This record gives sequence, C-alpha cells and structure tokens, in this order.
Amino acid sequence: MKKNNSNIDHKKNVESKSLIIEKLKNLITEDSTIKIKYKIFNQLKKSWTEIGKTPGHLSFGLNNTYRHHIKVFYDFLYLDKDFKKKDLESNKKLKKEIIENSKKIENSADKLKAYRELLTLIKKWNYQIGPVEPKIEESLNNEFDNIIKKIKESKKDYLKNKEEFDEKNILKKKEILENFKNLTKEYPKEKNEWLKLINQIKALKEEFMNIGPIKGNENNEIWKSFKNINRDFSKEKNLFFKNLKKDYSDNINKQLEILRELENYVKTNVIDKKKILDYRDKFKKIKNVPFKRNRENWDKFNLLCNQSFGKIESKRSEIKKEKIEVFNKKRELLKNLNLNNIDSNIEEWKSLEYTGSIKEEKEFLTIIKKELENKNKNSDEIEIELSKIKSKILDKDSINFEKNKIIKKIEDYKKQISQLENNLTFVSQKSDTSIFSNVHSNINSFRKEIEKLEKNLDLISKS
Repeated sequence: MKKNNSNIDHKKNVESKSLIIEKLKNLITEDSTIKIKYKIFNQLKKSWTEIGKTPGHLSFGLNNTYRHHIKVFYDFLYLDKDFKKKDLESNKKLKKEIIENSKKIENSADKLKAYRELLTLIKKWNYQIGPVEPKIEESLNNEFDNIIKKIKESKKDYLKNKEEFDEKNILKKKEILENFKNLTKEYPKEKNEWLKLINQIKALKEEFMNIGPIKGNENNEIWKSFKNINRDFSKEKNLFFKNLKKDYSDNINKQLEILRELENYVKTNVIDKKKILDYRDKFKKIKNVPFKRNRENWDKFNLLCNQSFGKIESKRSEIKKEKIEVFNKKRELLKNLNLNNIDSNIEEWKSLEYTGSIKEEKEFLTIIKKELENKNKNSDEIEIELSKIKSKILDKDSINFEKNKIIKKIEDYKKQISQLENNLTFVSQKSDTSIFSNVHSNINSFRKEIEKLEKNLDLISKS
C-alpha cells in the first residue's frame, strides 16, 4: 500500500513539474509587463523546489528541460542591461547568504538535522537562484561544494561513530546547562540588563536544541533539568516585565502631570526660562517609559518648551524695542538740556524707564556740571547740585552704588584722621611746631571733606 501511495505521489510530482515547464515555455510570449513576468518566473522557481521526488528515469530529463527554459527566460530578461546588472548582483548576494547559512549548520552538533537543512539549501541554490557573473561563479560554487562535502562527511562520520558523538553531545548539553544555571543565579534589576540576559539565554537554548535528541536516561535527566531552569527563568522574566508595565504606567502619568503643569504655566503672562528648564530636567529624569509613548510625550513637551521660549524671546524683543525708544528720547532730551529748564528736564527724564545702562545718566550729569562751571559755581556748590540731581534721576541700584562710594570715602578720611591723631601721641611737645601745625591742618581738612560728603550723602539719600 505504501509503495502504491509513493507511485501516486511520484506521478503527481511529474505532472506538477511538467506543468511548471510548460508555463516557463509560454512565459516569454505572455501579454504582460516584464515586472509581472519576472514575478511569475520567481514563483515558478519557488514552486519547483517545493515539489517532491520524481521517478529516477524521469528526473534527469525533467531537470534538464527545466534548466533549459530557465536559461532561455534569463536570456530574454538580460536583454535589458540595467536589469541584468541588478539581477546578477542580487543573485550573488543570495548565494553568499546560502554559503553563510551552510557554514552555520556545518558546526551543528545534530549532524542528521544539518544534512537535512543542507539538502534544502542545495535545492534553493540549484533551482531557485539565477546566474551570477562568470568571473565569480566558479569561486562561489567551489566554496559551497567544499561545505557540502564537509557536512556529508560529518554525517557519515556520525553514523559510523554514533555512540562516541552522543557522549560528546551529552557533555556539551551538560556544559550548556551549567552555563544556564550560572546566568540565572541572580536576576537583573534593570530592563537593559534583562534584555541582555534574554539574548544570552536565547543563544544557549538554540545551541542546546541544535545538538538534537540523544537516546538514553542521562539525556532525559538533562532535558528535564533544562526545562525546569527554563521554566524558572521564564517565570522571573514574566514577573519583571509585568512589574515593568506598572512602572511604565506610573511614569507615563508622571510625564502627563508635568505636561499639565507646563501647559498651565505657559498660559501665564510671566514665563521664566529657568522654570522651563527645571520642568525639562524633571521630565528627563523619568525613566522606564515605552519608547513610542515616551517619544509622543516628549514631542508634546518639547513643543510647549519651544512655545515658551518663543514667548520669552518675543517679550525680550518687545522690551528691547521699548528700551531703544527710551534711549532715543533720552538722547533727544540731552541735546536740549540746560540749567534754564532743568526742573522740567528732570521730570521728563524721570518719566522715562531705566534702560539698564547708566551711560545716559552720566552724560546728563556731565552736561549739568559744565553748565554750572560756566556759571562760575565753586566745586562744593557743583557737588551739592549734582547730588540733588542724582537723587532724582538715578535708579535705586545706581543710588545705592553712589551712596556706598561716598560712605567708603568718609570711612577712608576717618581712618586717616585716626592715624594722624595717633601719630601725634608719639611726637614730643618740643618738636618743630610746623609738624604739629601741618598735622592739625590735615586733620581739619579731612573733617571738612567728611562734612561735605555727609551732606552729599544726605542729599542723594532723599530720592
């Protein structure tokens, strides 16, 4: 019965392959675009590799006929030089991928499985992938043939020395099992460390499974231990990521709360750049948020920040414009400044906002000083008048600066007086009277300066 079923399958396979050959024959003359024809062509090649065995006496003829029509169609396709160049490059890439995959299975501990996978790769190489440039064809074929030879020899060696191979594979499985145990003695606390461990365990599991089944009680015990460790690992992994989801939810809510706070803050009239940067720092410190949601929230947050900075810049430009207007008015006022209209000039000056620079105020005082000098006012009178004007036109910080300067001068004079008086105690009464006279003169002079400075201090303080 089994033989009859096999004959039926072989007959169906011959019919399927014959049908593909017929379709390949007619493909060139079909009324469709090159793109559609090429797509059908690749589907036919794939279908050919998926068909099972055919009777030996028919296989040779079928395969040769198939290859002939494949070549004919490639000749047709390669009339387009650009297409030919791209296809040859694509075929080279596919053949190199097969070589790399065959190298991987060459090192597999399961020699029978490796051989079965090799047969699939050979089928794909022979019947599914098109031609490559002649100059590299031989080297690629030789490389693949050498790997085929090694895998076939490995299979033959395994069947001949099966017990020896099984013993080695048992030791390999034990070693993998030990590595698995060591990696899972302590579980990570951070997501990135978990992802790293998951990849390590995945590699170990693949290596373990690639060794394939080995008959015997010892192998059964190893497999049982492997499943137990893997179960515990999966349990810990699932628990971590379950808790991580909760962290995600909490941290998303924290981000949304900062967003709400920032939205409300941006609506206020007074926006401080430092406050915005503080919000940004708080947002950036929130970790463990899913990438997509984090990006979405960050984009909203960043948009609000940029809007805030835009408002700050707009306000700054507005203030700068106002300062320029004030500056121009002050320049105009300075042009017409004189003692005759000093009171009205001072009032007008006071009505203008402070520009952040004391340069104009200094120029104002310089002009007044020259006016006073031209009216033959003495230095004391000039100083008094200037102190009065300073108290009216200077801003609070500038007045404090002037006051501190005066206080420092008063303290300096007082120190000099104290030093001179102290020196007098060391001078004999019989000493030259001119020395005494000179010292007393200096002391009196310093005291007069202190009186003037105290008067100026009093005047400038009446702002």
